[in-house]
Amino acid sequence: MTSDERPDVQAGMDPLGDIVLTVRGDGNGGAPDYELPPAVKLDQASEVLGIAPADGLALAKIDGYPVPVIDLGSEGYRVGTAHLIRHAGLDKVRDVLRVRG
Repeated sequence: MTSDERPDVQAGMDPLGDIVLTVRGDGNGGAPDYELPPAVKLDQASEVLGIAPADGLALAKIDGYPVPVIDLGSEGYRVGTAHLIRHAGLDKVRDVLRVRG
């Protein structure tokens, strides 16, 4: 999506019943509709933000990560996709997550 487009981002369900963020183009451009996961692994979030994975983990452990982090204990850390969109932009998130419409 280009910077002049205003996509509509909402929560929804995919065909398998999993919660996703649904992104719908605003009609100003040829951007397709697509879905994003509500949260991503810390490594993916770090890639979106241009942080080395090891540095991202170190920052998360000391509460210094640039966006809010969800600590899942032994399962690691997750970052809300909406926070990444606000911080890095929708195009960057789509590119790193390899989401195609």
